[in-house]
Amino acid sequence: MDVATVAVYERSASEWRRRRGEATDGLGREFRERVGDGPVADLGCGAGRYLAEIGRPVVGVDATFAMLSLARSRVHPLAQGDLESLPLADGVLAGIFARHSYLHLPKARLGHALAEAGRVLRPGGLFLATLIAGNYEGYELPGDDFPGRYFACWTAAELTATLAGAGFVDVSVVPIDRPQGRADLLATSRR
Repeated sequence: MDVATVAVYERSASEWRRRRGEATDGLGREFRERVGDGPVADLGCGAGRYLAEIGRPVVGVDATFAMLSLARSRVHPLAQGDLESLPLADGVLAGIFARHSYLHLPKARLGHALAEAGRVLRPGGLFLATLIAGNYEGYELPGDDFPGRYFACWTAAELTATLAGAGFVDVSVVPIDRPQGRADLLATSRR
């Protein structure tokens, strides 16, 4: 994970939680319905805004200590870890949920991080992630309300190819609206 981006979240965790609030889009519930009862991880869980929506059993993983400190009130297992080196055993998860997490990785490193996600998923496990649609890559995303974070935006074709290259099957990448006006890409696939 990008060190400068982690530093922004370390400094701004409380303000980030205040501005973002609780998840209200139902994406966590939709994910849980598709996965079923197995153990899942919210990768890049931040302050834990999706943990209740996802439901148990879920472990929240984030690179930022300050965010995990805020998530502790949710009474779910938490682990500090990096998307490129997950603190989980091989094949333990029925699903991975990652709302705006992988967008902080450079495009050149996403394939490796996705392969790492595949490592911790069971065969047939569901992977769900959202990223911002577009072509931008760098530290000055227009409209970013927490400047200094690294972003990589993706086209549907690029993301589809990267997921397939990392060994995922049944890949679907579709645009969805997001409140800030930009379109997101919702990517789902199976290990």
